[in-house]
Order: sequence, then structure tokens, then C-alpha cells
Amino acid sequence: MVTLHVDAMPSLRPGVKEAIEREIGDAVVPTARNKQGLAKAERLELFREEVARQSGCRPMEVVFVSSVTEANVWALRGARFPGNTPPDNLLVSPLEHLSVIRSAEALARSTGAQLRFLSLAENGQVDLESLRKDWPSGRTLVSLQRVNPETGILQPVEEVGRVVRERGGILHCDFSAGQGWEAPCFEKGGVDLMSLSSTVVGGPAGIAALIVGRGVRIDPYLLGGAQEEGRRAGTQPVFLAAGFSAALSHAGQHLEEERKQLLELDLLFLGAVEQESPDVIVAGKEAPRRPGVLNLLVPEVDGQALLSLMDREGVVVGTGASCSAQSLTVSPVLTALGYSAREAQGSIVLSLGWWNKASDLSPFRDALRKGRVLLSRLNTSGARA
Repeated sequence: MVTLHVDAMPSLRPGVKEAIEREIGDAVVPTARNKQGLAKAERLELFREEVARQSGCRPMEVVFVSSVTEANVWALRGARFPGNTPPDNLLVSPLEHLSVIRSAEALARSTGAQLRFLSLAENGQVDLESLRKDWPSGRTLVSLQRVNPETGILQPVEEVGRVVRERGGILHCDFSAGQGWEAPCFEKGGVDLMSLSSTVVGGPAGIAALIVGRGVRIDPYLLGGAQEEGRRAGTQPVFLAAGFSAALSHAGQHLEEERKQLLELDLLFLGAVEQESPDVIVAGKEAPRRPGVLNLLVPEVDGQALLSLMDREGVVVGTGASCSAQSLTVSPVLTALGYSAREAQGSIVLSLGWWNKASDLSPFRDALRKGRVLLSRLNTSGARA
């Protein structure tokens, strides 16, 4: 099967399953005060050190969580300014993951903070001049993803980070969709809080990380025990941390060759779509974009229907970010970028990765063609796609 799905990997990276299996048979918890528990706690810290090494941060800054959604929610709802005070202002991009947008909305309702969406330039990137000009007074928290998972649009996080630091704000970055394309480099990225994924880099589901910069104040997410330096209570899943660590290590070792592969695949798939389906719009094509993420707006079809027909041919594509894929409404990301509902309804998303090869193009092309032909016939017969 050709896997081009934005939501999932076709398999774990090499070495990940073995790393998990080495730990999963040991039922001792790392907080146990016996020899086995202490040994397990030591291994957990070794996994944390590898995550830190691959992320450009200190081990003490890595907090293991269950998912990127949890990391995003915690970053927005837990970040505190001096005096343990919540933000007065929340600035988020309209292209953010729903976990960021809905958390910002909830925080605004509960604290009275002012929520404002960052202005975008024509290419979909944050308008830096507008950010400088319209910076609000008071304590300000900014959340900005590095890569939009639906379009691949890259955001100038480092440049935004300089503005935020100059003004005394706090910057959170959801870096998950950038993984597999570039290294996080937390210390050099100009951010205070960063969300990282395990699944995006071919690790196990059920674990992720929030990097909390040294000196950044954040309220504990779960209360109870003293795990994760008292910041997140609950028994740590060491077997998942082992898999997460192994996935990041493998990705780091192969980053340059995978970047080259993604560039080649992006050109190959994009060229084929433009040649054979010139009526298809590639959302965000003119913006700085992570290669390998292609949002195709196929005219006069329903994206979900086309996805189902392609899936029947053994080709798996997506229709948006993983947490919004179950919704049949038009993607808010495409709406924010100025695409009409009619254009956006035909969206399918390709998310190419380390597992793809040039030979995947032919079955994708055939499945897309067959799906469009069948949906065209349905439309012609009077049914609406």
C-alpha cells in the first residue's frame, strides 16, 4: 500500500519496535524505591537525554506528555508570567492546530485575556511588521507552529521569537509538523515552549514532549505525584519513552538524506499533478513550504469521497490535520488562507515521508485519475459530489 496520509505512519522507524520490546516486559515503575525501580528510572533519564540531544535542549527541559495536543494545551493554559500571573493577551495564528485555537479561546473566557489572531501576509506567513506595529500592552503569550500540517507553509518562528523577546512576551511553538524535515534546535530557535511529536517521526503513539525552557514558569498539568520534576504527575511509560528516543535518534542520523529525498519526491509529485491535472490548485504553493506536504484542491469533487475512492485503490491520503479529519466541515486553515468553500471542499492532503519512494507516484496518479472519473460520472448523472 502507498501511504501518503497526513495522520499516520505506515510503520515504526527501524529500531523502535525493538527498543519498546526491551522495556515493555518490565512492569516495575520508575518511581519504585528498589533496585529495579532505580535502574528503570536511570533508563528513563537516558531516553530523556537522547530526546534532549536530538532537540537541542537540556534534559531537565524535556517533559514527557501523552500527545502533542496535551503539550499544546498545557503550554497555553499553563504558561505564567512573573508573579505567577496568566497572560493578558493571546496571539495565535489562524492556521494553528485546533488544540491551540480552542485552548486559547477557553483561556480567554476563563481569565478575560484578549485573544487576537495574528495577521498573515499574502503568502500565508505571519506579517512581522504588523506584529511589531500592533503588539499589545501587558503580558502577552504567542503560539505559532513551525509548519502547517495541511499545507506545509513554513512560519518564520525565529524572527517572531526575536520580536516576542524584545517585547517581554512568551513564545510557544508547535514544532511537530516540522519534524522529519529539520531538527528542532530549541536553544537557537528563540522560543520558550516547544511541542514535539513521537508519531510524526515514526515513534509510538501515546507519548510526546513539551520542552519548557529554563526559567520559564508553567503551572503543573497533572497534580499528584512528583514525576517529571513535579510538573506532570502520573507513572511515566518508559517503554514509550524508549521508542520515542529511538525514533528521534534514527531521524537525526538520517536527516540530510531524508531532506534530499523529500525535495525530490515533492518535485516529482507536484510536477505530475501540474502536468496531468492542471485544474487542481495546490494550496499555499507560492509560500515558503515544507517539501512533501501537498494540499490538492480538486475541483467539483468532495475531498472525503475522493479519499474513500483512493483508499479503495490502496492509496491512503488525508483531508486535513489529524484532529480535524473527522469533521466534514471545510478546513479553517484553507478558509484563513482565502480559499472559497467550493474550492476547499475538494481538498486532499499528501504527506510524504521517509517511507515513500518515487515508485509510489504511479499508483497515486492512477488512483487520483480513477477517483475523479467516477465522481465526475456521479455528478453528470445528477448526484452532487
